[in-house]
Amino acid sequence: MIELSTVLIIIICLLNIITFILGYLLGKINNIRYDNFSMSSNSIYKNQENKSLLRNTVSIDEGKIVTKIDTSNLEKKYDKLGDDKISEENISSSINKLKSMKK
Repeated sequence: MIELSTVLIIIICLLNIITFILGYLLGKINNIRYDNFSMSSNSIYKNQENKSLLRNTVSIDEGKIVTKIDTSNLEKKYDKLGDDKISEENISSSINKLKSMKK
């Protein structure tokens, strides 16, 4: 006679196979529905593409090369960027300030 553990293993394997097949079939059904929807919505995008093609397009001249960028007339706003500021305060003084603000 077959043991109980062997029967459980067979049942679990069959359930996994059945679940895989059902998932595959549902995926195919969903893919068919999505393909039908995307075919009808693609016509909207094609109309928009045709309209955008009728507009003037920007032409890019790849032959031009920038050799020098002039930065002499740019304004320098910060002289000491990234300097550390050391504070004399500690956590207890900050808590005391918050308490005094609360009053």
